[in-house]
Amino acid sequence: MTLPLTVAEITPQWLSGALSAQCPGVQVTGITRDTASSGTTGRALLAPEYAEGVQGPPRLFVKLPPDDEQQRAFVTENGMGRREALFYRVLSAEVPVRVPRCYFADSNEAGDRYIMLLENLDDAGCSFRNSSSRYSMAYIREVLAAFARLHGMFWDSPRFSGDLAWVEPPGFHPMAPRLVERAMEQYTDSMPPVFRAMGDFYLENAAGIHQLWTEGTPPLVHGDVHDGNLFYDESYDGPTPDGRTPGGRTPGVLDWAIVGRTSCMRDVAYFMTGSLKPEDRSRHQADLLEYYYRELSRHTNASVDTDSLWTQYQWHAAYVWLAAVTTLAMGSEWQPVNYVMRTMERLNRAIEDCDSRASLERFIS
Repeated sequence: MTLPLTVAEITPQWLSGALSAQCPGVQVTGITRDTASSGTTGRALLAPEYAEGVQGPPRLFVKLPPDDEQQRAFVTENGMGRREALFYRVLSAEVPVRVPRCYFADSNEAGDRYIMLLENLDDAGCSFRNSSSRYSMAYIREVLAAFARLHGMFWDSPRFSGDLAWVEPPGFHPMAPRLVERAMEQYTDSMPPVFRAMGDFYLENAAGIHQLWTEGTPPLVHGDVHDGNLFYDESYDGPTPDGRTPGGRTPGVLDWAIVGRTSCMRDVAYFMTGSLKPEDRSRHQADLLEYYYRELSRHTNASVDTDSLWTQYQWHAAYVWLAAVTTLAMGSEWQPVNYVMRTMERLNRAIEDCDSRASLERFIS
């Protein structure tokens, strides 16, 4: 089927064909387009109308290319849409964490056309932005345990040289230093000294730093574990490897456009430095890392080198800082500026507490 480029191109006939694999015999007779928006990717909420006696999902959350031409070119160049479509088509049904159910996902080879038809999580009663409403050490551990299951299942997987060869190590995009420069020009005066020091160090050593971010035993990583990409399901009725029973509760993960393979500390550092209150991260960081190491050991037969993982945690805390700085440089195109500024307060303190710059400096060749 030709993939729609815009929401308007999604016709009842096309949608019937797209849903047919998951919903045999489905016949869509009409579509109500509830909402549509465009940011990093295009998003829409559709309510299909079905022929009498036919059942299908009451609403679908749709992801497809953004409307803005420049943003569309950026997403295509980085392979974000194609990569996420591959994740939902190939991996979403087998990962040991809660993700949105996928009804259809595909992209063309160039990655400038892609579409995903996903479960509407609001209809499933899921909650979002839980780092404030659900915040507790118990919630933090639940998220870390979920990622330990994911990392353990794909720990140094031989599939990375086979059917998952498309899951690649994180790359170095030449746009990153330019965005850091832009953010430093705009925000240095309102930031603590660590912001300028880390920014200057990154600009002087960008290639070497990005190389360190590819080191370590590689599992499958989500790569973008901020609060906006997490949700919580109060009544999950699917199986999980830890023996969770129907009617349980579980955190879930969405937006898999940055999925890749690198150190598990990419996800752990992203979540802990970006989501924990600074005082809690400082007080509980060591215990939470030990908890994660134990959970990871339960799900992989390999030995866990905690000293190496701590060093990689220091490095990837700096990656999380970089991700926030480049987002900040884009104004509110990717995330609201006020939200990113609050996150920057946590991350500036985190890279200082973790001595991230000195750790990177020791290992850059």
